[in-house]
Amino acid sequence: MSVLVTLAARAEAASIDEAANRREAQRRTEILERARAFAYRRLNLPKKMAETAIEEPDAKKAADARLIAAFADIGWISGGLDELDEKGRETEVHFRPVAEALGAGDEPRMLAALAEFEAWFSQRFGRDFCAVFDRYVQDTPKVDF
Repeated sequence: MSVLVTLAARAEAASIDEAANRREAQRRTEILERARAFAYRRLNLPKKMAETAIEEPDAKKAADARLIAAFADIGWISGGLDELDEKGRETEVHFRPVAEALGAGDEPRMLAALAEFEAWFSQRFGRDFCAVFDRYVQDTPKVDF
């Protein structure tokens, strides 16, 4: 019966390998999902900002409007930069170059400003800026009366 013990050990090893592979595939998929979500956030926020204040001739007012659009989209404010708390005002100072570069239509400057801002944000707050869009939504049961 030693052949059955050998075959059972091989079957168990195959099961262990399969389970490990599934865990690794799930972990890798989660990493890729997060990277995709962050890439779209990096696209959509500047896109929304770029669509704001297009006709505004005053560069500062246009940048302010773009910042308001960005921070409202994040959920930090509902109407004006004066609603920002201390950390929000600090963030606004570092994010302003992105809004200004968008207004100038200077792609290299905007990409550099965005990279610099994200590096600052990560160092300052210990998380990726794109994570500010993560919002916990409590699952509520649906009740049909």
